[in-house]
Amino acid sequence: MATFDIANTALVLMDFQNYGVHPDGYWAKRDPVFFARLQKSGAVVNAAQALHAARRARLRVIHVVNRWRPGHIDMDERMPMWAGRRGTDVAIEGTWGAEIVDSLTPAPDEAVVVKRSVSALAGTELPRLLALWGVRTVVLAGVATNFVVEGTGREAADLGYEVVVLSDASETHNDEWQRFSLQIMSMVGTVMTVDKFVTACAR
Repeated sequence: MATFDIANTALVLMDFQNYGVHPDGYWAKRDPVFFARLQKSGAVVNAAQALHAARRARLRVIHVVNRWRPGHIDMDERMPMWAGRRGTDVAIEGTWGAEIVDSLTPAPDEAVVVKRSVSALAGTELPRLLALWGVRTVVLAGVATNFVVEGTGREAADLGYEVVVLSDASETHNDEWQRFSLQIMSMVGTVMTVDKFVTACAR
């Protein structure tokens, strides 16, 4: 994708919340190796760069957050990835951990969509907002690449959206998962770096 139709493109930033990407958050304490990898990748810094470029270009920006009701009563515990979280305060609505990290704080005119699942399109307000605003291209970034980014990208492609994934503003637990997920995304859309996205926005 060489250029963007600004009127029809949205940057969708997903799961950049304190519990996952902040040094004092849940994942930094539970899995320091993964968190060190996340910091080294610069995914959060790169996402902020993409956000600034999108704002300058007046693209639609949508923030997606994973938040649960108190007690995780709306969590599907049959999914192994959620196992062990009930009874904790991970991503509970109204807590610090559920908030978006400061460097990506939404502007007043940027929507925040709450999800209770992997894909940002599954049972959320996102499809309605994309339709309302006439969005045809979604530019995705988030943590983790092979969960929220890939899950959303696959579903968006199936729904007829043009999908762009920002490779260096998305990260996951290891090189193998990251590489394979981006390969999958290249088969349903376009994978590009944040630098290329910034350049495209400036045209």
